[in-house]
Amino acid sequence: MSLAMEWKCLSDPRLGEERRRREERQRREEALRKEMERARRSRIVFTAFLAVALVASGILLLTVVLNVGVAQNEVRLRESQREIELERRRQDAVRLEIASLESPARVEKEAVNRLGMVRVEAAEYIQTPAYRAAAERKALEREVPVPEAQARADGREEGGI
Repeated sequence: MSLAMEWKCLSDPRLGEERRRREERQRREEALRKEMERARRSRIVFTAFLAVALVASGILLLTVVLNVGVAQNEVRLRESQREIELERRRQDAVRLEIASLESPARVEKEAVNRLGMVRVEAAEYIQTPAYRAAAERKALEREVPVPEAQARADGREEGGI
């Protein structure tokens, strides 16, 4: 404010009083603005803190849930591995049993004891006319002597039972 204005305000008490009221009102308004600004900042800080806390809590909760899921999957995996091992052992046992049941010694023993069969020292095969004709045809194709002709040449007779 100018010097003349101040002198005028000092000379007239009403103008000085009015000026003081105006300045007081401006101070109050400024204080109120500052207080509102502080309150607004406080709300923003609180909201930001709350948001960060919620995000951190969410991340921690998600971590716990994921760890529980991993633990459950590990338990299921171990159970599956145990079942697989058990089934492999069963499979090995069944294969061993099949091998023992299919062994020639066991088959022969069962044939002799259960079915009353006898063991033959030498096997004899019967040659049918169809077999002989097929053998002759093959021999002609390959130009190899026919087994029958070889047998006659060797002095063996065709045998049959």
